[in-house]
Amino acid sequence: MFLLILAAGIPSAAFALGPDEVQPTSLPSQEVRFGAVEAYTVPVRAREAGVAWERAIFRWDQFQPNSPSDWYGNKLMSDSDLALELAEGRQVVGVVLGTPAWMWHDPNAAPRNLDLPFDAPGNYWGQFVRRLVYQYRGRIDDWIIWNEPDIWNNSSGNQQWNGSVEQYYQLVKVACQAAKAANPRSRVILAGLTYWWDQQFGREQYFHRFLNVASHDPTAWTNGFYFDVAALHLYGNPQDLYDVPRYFRKMMQEYGLDKPIWINETNAVPWDDAGVRLGRDSYRVSMDEQASYLIQAFASALAAGVERVSVYKMQDDLDRPGAEPYGLVRSDPGASPRASYQAFQVISRYMSGAKAARLYRQGSVAGVRIERGRDWVTILWNLSPAQTQVALSARAPVATLVDKFGHSTPMSSKGGKYFVDLSGATANTVPGAPNQYHIGGSPLLLVEEKGQKAGPAIGSQDWSMPGVDPNRSWVSPVTGYPVSGEWLDYYRSQGGAELLGHPLGTVRPDPANSRMVVQYFQRTVLEWHPENPPQYRIQRRLLGDLLNPGFYEPPVDPLDASCRPQGDPAYFPNKPGQGLGHYVANYAPDSTPTHFKDYFESHGGVNAFGFPKEEPKLRNGRWSQRFQAAVFEYRPEGGASPVWLEPLGEEAFDDLVLPLDW
Repeated sequence: MFLLILAAGIPSAAFALGPDEVQPTSLPSQEVRFGAVEAYTVPVRAREAGVAWERAIFRWDQFQPNSPSDWYGNKLMSDSDLALELAEGRQVVGVVLGTPAWMWHDPNAAPRNLDLPFDAPGNYWGQFVRRLVYQYRGRIDDWIIWNEPDIWNNSSGNQQWNGSVEQYYQLVKVACQAAKAANPRSRVILAGLTYWWDQQFGREQYFHRFLNVASHDPTAWTNGFYFDVAALHLYGNPQDLYDVPRYFRKMMQEYGLDKPIWINETNAVPWDDAGVRLGRDSYRVSMDEQASYLIQAFASALAAGVERVSVYKMQDDLDRPGAEPYGLVRSDPGASPRASYQAFQVISRYMSGAKAARLYRQGSVAGVRIERGRDWVTILWNLSPAQTQVALSARAPVATLVDKFGHSTPMSSKGGKYFVDLSGATANTVPGAPNQYHIGGSPLLLVEEKGQKAGPAIGSQDWSMPGVDPNRSWVSPVTGYPVSGEWLDYYRSQGGAELLGHPLGTVRPDPANSRMVVQYFQRTVLEWHPENPPQYRIQRRLLGDLLNPGFYEPPVDPLDASCRPQGDPAYFPNKPGQGLGHYVANYAPDSTPTHFKDYFESHGGVNAFGFPKEEPKLRNGRWSQRFQAAVFEYRPEGGASPVWLEPLGEEAFDDLVLPLDW
């Protein structure tokens, strides 16, 4: 299917991104996507770079330094700065932190009286947030609550929160209530978390601990856990901007949450700037490698479905102890740009307007393919130190090849392929691992315009596939993929989007088994079996068996009264074709009413879910039960139905197309 070219002395890879292979990740429609921290310091440079949003600090201890009756305003970003940014069209997000000295002598301490009602006069934090949000309503509607609370000791001098997780949850809860009361349009964003502070020391992730604390607050379930957006600060390795947001999303799914994720800070520190020379070690990079990092990192974040990404920061701030030259521009009188500034311009030009994005990796080559309204943009980079050549399936007969500095070269396809030479990786400053390259070589962007003689667009259906019918078709408003013909009949008969989820692709040969025709959905995979009678040609794949092959509990004895659940349970005997020796019941072992049996029987029973593989188990504080083709979870806050189905189709799809360690 794919060409493999061997140029003299250059290893080659055929990169699996042909028209039939693309499976996109849907992205938020909001276009305020790429930002830079504190862009207001150099507004003209920010405009020329294409910065769409920024983060600015609002310190409580500067607004009210001496008492709760003070109100000195923001000393860091003035009202005139804010007015200019809004006039330029940049959206401003405020980050609030800094406990005043009249409350504690430590600006990182948890405020007093957080347990009082948010609007109580003695809840000084609630009073401050309400006044702050009200004053800036309509100008700033998004507020980040504190910064990096997962830095758990001050050995680096970067600790900004020394309260407990429980206190941070209460801080967020009070802030959310106060902000919504002052401005119903406001959004509360959790503090950016570093991930690595916990990961390196084998600690449970702070985000998971926060969610667990929230889950024990009965009011949290009806208030979205008191936050609107989760946030991350990720540096040094572009792959982290793909892996970690997906991990955070899985943590949210444990609690029935599906909220946007932002990456509020990302960058890599250059060591070779003549004005600020540093040692070439500890993940530091050259300025050229820094430019490569930004493009790879932002593309990876898009593929992970991240709603916003922001570089730290717009301009150097080297007056602080230990400060490093992170800026897209320097702090000299002319705000001279680094190579990373040009890379950001490429990002804002060629990645804005993305409708869908998907990360691929084959051998040493990684790439993200983005669909936009007018074109496809494929960002490619080489993870090995050896130069390589990629053979990429063409969607259009001509394309433009763009480097990380914006220089463009026209290209023509040859035999339906584009051949792209990728330089080797050079960033190998991982401590103790000189053969590890944490940033790929210089990325290249292949831009193919739509409207030419191109292959099918993302989401288009090959109508020659069995069982499909263009005259009977429904297109998912969530993912943009169609379900048609006999597949649509089965889909609707099995509960449609409520039960099976939305389609993740079109009807096509299974990438794992080309002899099987399938369609992937969020919660299942449907298979075409032409050997069966018409009413049984479409079958559900037993994903519960495939994804959890070892999760079989020993069968229970139906004659043992201690094993029999409450109510009128259904028992499936341990016999071939009859069951695996387990019950489906409406009650958990502790008598919690789960309604599993009612849901099972009203949504297709064994034909839909297969046989139960166990009795209900308490996992992460929730009752769940594994079946051959599904996993039920009891979520009483779930609205119309208390039974939630895990997205096994998404898990199977990701494992198939995007092999990961998670």
